[in-house]
Amino acid sequence: MNKVDTKLVTCNGCFDGLHPGHLFFLGFCRGLGSELIVGINHDDYILQAKKRNPYYSQEERSKALLSLGFVNRVVVFEEDTPNEMLRKLKPSIHCTGEEYGENCPESEVCKELGTKLVLIPRINFWSISNLDEVNKEFVDSYMNRLLV
Repeated sequence: MNKVDTKLVTCNGCFDGLHPGHLFFLGFCRGLGSELIVGINHDDYILQAKKRNPYYSQEERSKALLSLGFVNRVVVFEEDTPNEMLRKLKPSIHCTGEEYGENCPESEVCKELGTKLVLIPRINFWSISNLDEVNKEFVDSYMNRLLV
């Protein structure tokens, strides 16, 4: 019997409010290997880093990611970076958004483990940050029309 060649791919993020940009990113990651494990930031990290409460709890975000059908496992990590998760999982490939660059926080651990770091392009109009801005512009525009 031949040994099946498996390639573990990891990625990480908040994934708070799944949108098409997340789906593009995750689909790209999954296409690089035979198994995709997604690390998500814990709820307190979102509060500290983004200065807001999460839209969805880490449990809800985990369930949403798993419901996609192509995410094999979700790991909630307590640290600010996915480095400890990467050390435990030892993936073949780790993906991050290209906006974080080759010197992203996990780059040194990837080098240490021999993990290939893949930078995935961001599609700006599909980000939650941009969505908040678009919604604010819409609400402002709507309110201005009401007040006239």
